[in-house]
Order: sequence, then structure tokens, then C-alpha cells
Amino acid sequence: MHVENEKIGILIYIFTLMSFAAMEALAKFLSDDFSISQIVWARYTFHFVIVLFGVIFFHILGLDSGLRFPKLIRVQVLRSISLLLMTYFFFTSLSILSLAEATIILFFSPLITVLLSPLMLKEKVTNSSLLAVIIGFLGMVIVINPNTIINYENMDFVWFKGIIYGIAGALFYSLYQIGTRVLAPVESSLTSLFFSCFAGLIGTTSLILLDYDLSSSLKVWTTPTLKEWSLLVTVGFLGALGQFLILGAYSKAKAITLAPVSYSHIIWATIFGYIIFNSLPDFQTLLGGFLIVGAGVYTFRKTN
Repeated sequence: MHVENEKIGILIYIFTLMSFAAMEALAKFLSDDFSISQIVWARYTFHFVIVLFGVIFFHILGLDSGLRFPKLIRVQVLRSISLLLMTYFFFTSLSILSLAEATIILFFSPLITVLLSPLMLKEKVTNSSLLAVIIGFLGMVIVINPNTIINYENMDFVWFKGIIYGIAGALFYSLYQIGTRVLAPVESSLTSLFFSCFAGLIGTTSLILLDYDLSSSLKVWTTPTLKEWSLLVTVGFLGALGQFLILGAYSKAKAITLAPVSYSHIIWATIFGYIIFNSLPDFQTLLGGFLIVGAGVYTFRKTN
């Protein structure tokens, strides 16, 4: 039975990653017509609405949804801000880079966590973990290609900005993961999910009211057509679906089992990138991605 549960958990997790990759592909597609602020707003607003309806439905049935007022409010705030900034920088990176490139850079985050853990979680960093960080960093250097920086006169500065946004996204994703580790033993999953959705809604609505967008030349708010509204709603729906599926996956399988599977996210990103944008990563990006993935899996295996 335990083995069967593990298999079910892995299968659910694969669909989780497909859902997230589809959301990111749709966000990239929409970035031609809408600002990143508006797309991220849609991601959190409709996600929040779905979660809210779920909580109300549970209460109507007389069931306990698990939603509670946060016990560690400060950590919840910092975690939610980190998730919002990760989404914002990552979506900005997606608007510039290929799906595969942006996703590979995001997966540098577990290695950033290794470096931040001694400061934020008082965890000891082993020599093997440091070796993994060095290998992962080498993979990042290969993806970026230092020749493009050295020969700055011929460098595509827009592409380089996409790289920087991607690294910023990885940094804030790492901070989000650290916050999750602090909250996991104390808060219910729904409490953290509800709080992060609500904070994202407030944050992105504020950006739109302030008429602010990080990099887009588009208007911060463009009134969508009915078809475009359906696509923006789908961004939020896929985000919510992925969050609910991930809870199901972790209820069936251990984190150490699912961690290596998480890198199939890159495979889904490559598939959607090819189908929708006719884009495939080059050999250099794949090689760098292989080193980053290998270092991440090795780090997780050594620390669990």
C-alpha cells in the first residue's frame, strides 16, 4: 500500500508541475498584450477567489477547512512578499527568455537556500552542499555564457535583463521556501495558502492603482476582451489547481521522493515552449540546466 501511495503521489506531482508550466506558458503568451503587473494580479486574484469559494463551501457543509488566523504573522507576511516578488520577477523573466531558460534559472533556488540556511535557519552547511552550490553556479555560468558579458558591445541587453530578473526570482523563491519550512510545523497548509493569496491580491492591486510595472512598455492596465478575460482567469485557475494538487502529492509521498521529480518542470516548460512558441533550448542551456538539476537533487538527497 505504501508503494502504491508513493506512485500515486508521484503521478499527482507530475500533473502539478504540468499545471504550473501551463500557467507560466499562458503568462508568457499574455505578456505580449498585458503588463506583468496585470498578469500577476490575475494570477493572485482569481486564485484567491477560488480558495475563498472553497473555504465557504467547506463551511456550508459543516466541515473544518483548516483555515486559522496565522500564529506567526510576521513570517507569513515575509513569506507572502517573497512569493509575490518571485512571481513578479519570474513572470518578467518569462516575458523575455524562453520558457525552458527561465525555468532552469528558477531552479537555482535550492542552491541559494543552502547558502542562506546558516543565516536564517541556523543550519550547518556541509562540504558536500558547498560542492553542489559550486557545480550549480557553474551550470548557471554556462547558461548565461560569460562571453556575452565580456563582449558587451554585442550583448543583447534585453536578454541579459531577463537573466537578472530570473536570478532575482530564484532568490525570492528561496526565501519563500525558507519561510515555508518555518511555518510548516506551526500553520495549516490552507492558512498559509490563503494568506499568501490574499497578500498577493493586495500587493498586485496596489501596483495597478499606483500605475507601476517593472519593465513593460505596455499600459499597466489594459481592459481585456471576453476571450482575454477567460485566459487571465485560467492563469489564476492553473495556479490554484497546482497548489491544491501539490498538497495531495505530499499527502501521498515523502518530500525526498518528490524532490527529484520536481525537475520534470523543466521538461514540461520545454514541451509547452516548443508547442506554443516553437522554441527549444540550445545545447549550452541544456548542459547548464543538467548541472543545476544534478546539483539540486544531490543537495536534497544529502540533507534529507
